[in-house]
Amino acid sequence: MQDQNDEDKINLEDDIEDIELQENNELLDDQDSLSSEPIESKDNIEDNTPNSGNKITRLIKDLWRNPKKRWGIIIGSAVIVMVVAILPQSRYFVLNNVGVRSSASIKVLDSSTGQPLKNVSVKIGSVESKTGQEGVAKLDNLKLGNTKLIIHKRAFAESTSDITIGWGSNPLGEQNVKPVGLQYTFDIKDYLSGKPIEKAEAVSGEYSAFSDENGKAVLTIDQPGEDTIKITINADGRRSEEINQQTESKEAQEILMVPARKHIFVSKRSGKYDVYKVDLDGKNEELLLSGTGYETDDISLVPNADKDMTALVSTRENTRNKDGFLLSTLTLIDATGDTVSTEPITKSEKIQVIGWSGDQLVYVKIADGASASTPGRHRLITYNSDTGQSKEIAQSNYFNDLLMIGDDIYYAPSSAFEGSKKGFFKVNSKGEDQRVLFDNEVWNIIRTDYDTLMFSVDKDWYEYDLTSGKVLASNGPPVSQITRVYIDGPEKKKSLWIDQRDGKGTLLTYDTNSKEDKVIKTQSGLTYPILWLSDKVAIYRISTDQESADYAISLDGGEAKKIRDVTKTSGIDRWYYYR
Repeated sequence: MQDQNDEDKINLEDDIEDIELQENNELLDDQDSLSSEPIESKDNIEDNTPNSGNKITRLIKDLWRNPKKRWGIIIGSAVIVMVVAILPQSRYFVLNNVGVRSSASIKVLDSSTGQPLKNVSVKIGSVESKTGQEGVAKLDNLKLGNTKLIIHKRAFAESTSDITIGWGSNPLGEQNVKPVGLQYTFDIKDYLSGKPIEKAEAVSGEYSAFSDENGKAVLTIDQPGEDTIKITINADGRRSEEINQQTESKEAQEILMVPARKHIFVSKRSGKYDVYKVDLDGKNEELLLSGTGYETDDISLVPNADKDMTALVSTRENTRNKDGFLLSTLTLIDATGDTVSTEPITKSEKIQVIGWSGDQLVYVKIADGASASTPGRHRLITYNSDTGQSKEIAQSNYFNDLLMIGDDIYYAPSSAFEGSKKGFFKVNSKGEDQRVLFDNEVWNIIRTDYDTLMFSVDKDWYEYDLTSGKVLASNGPPVSQITRVYIDGPEKKKSLWIDQRDGKGTLLTYDTNSKEDKVIKTQSGLTYPILWLSDKVAIYRISTDQESADYAISLDGGEAKKIRDVTKTSGIDRWYYYR
């Protein structure tokens, strides 16, 4: 064993001698190389002396040729990189100095209700932001590393915590803050259905609170200096409610909210046919257009489902033809701005509004001064309420039938005169993309359900599928030859229509997804016109010997409530056949 150790020692000494000999040979080679180079003149030496680049280059070469120095540099650099990578503070120091910045987000909640808080000050390091509607604050341009998170809002205890900002988005999750001010509770519900309203907001100055799924909102306010506090309750699509809250009162208040959109109607309470608008609960009634005293009782009022515009057909202008017959005027009532404006669009012996499609108002009128034997006496026209431009879609001596479904118009002109255009036609509300669905004269068009039309040609009946656009022969007329009038909701997901059942009017909704009907209300005298005030609220008319009134009902349940007594007016209804 001893002999083996002695032999290993001798081999190691031999290896060391070989390495030293090799390094000495390399050093001699370098000296020989330098001695073989020509000696520069004094001038050249002086010129090269200030060149620091050459010195640095020679220094680097010298370091790299020396194995001990070379490996020392490599190992030292590796150690530095490892230290920076392993130690967070070292890493953050380096990244911050090269300009790397990060971001963070946080959601602030009221610890007493679990609801998000708005306008809360959130500060991380030197960067500050405020929470929005969902209680979320986003902060950018943050330095990396350990820092302070400070959350501050009046009437709530300030929260301070230590956090570490890393590379990336840094979602900090939810942070609860404790209320320390006075708290006021509100139970916020829908006026019609009585169901709670979630995400309603109670606001008083800089203070705010959102309602939960039960409609409960708890507003925390710093110590007030007055006996009453003005509080506003807001909710999407609803009228704002103003409350004078007694500072000493701690009882929860019930708040009933109605749609922000107003109902428009005609009343003769003044002795003239005036046009009003009013909130669903009968508040804030406003006169839109005073009657002139020249109106006859065949008034038509058709609101636009998408905006506060209404088409009124009346004889209010007291304009007459050569025979002294009062002419009807189509008037546009625009309540979309701060002030109400009215504009007479056209006059005629007879005007029937077919419907609205966005900005397009579609109607039929009898041409001015045209006799009953005029081939183009009846004109189908579309009017753009935004541009004020009218376009004639079709004309005929009269139309056998006509209806509007969604954005499309279906019409059947008569062939009373030889050479007249006849058939069953479809065109969009802008008067474009006209198509011939059937090339013979069609006498009746009946909508038998939401997706089906049936039409007659002499004694034959055909079926038209609104979805596929196919025409099929039918083995006979429909069971009921009363066309259904569907009124689509704002999002086209549901549609209203009325059926007569057991001597009473029955209001139904048709679901376009499930293809099913649902009864909403059954009542004597329930009739058209019907319309949507919002995606959840329907308006219908009760017309009996005892009353003529408009009622509102929620699709979410609850009892119908009377809005106002009104004058009988027509709206979107079946095509009135006239020559």
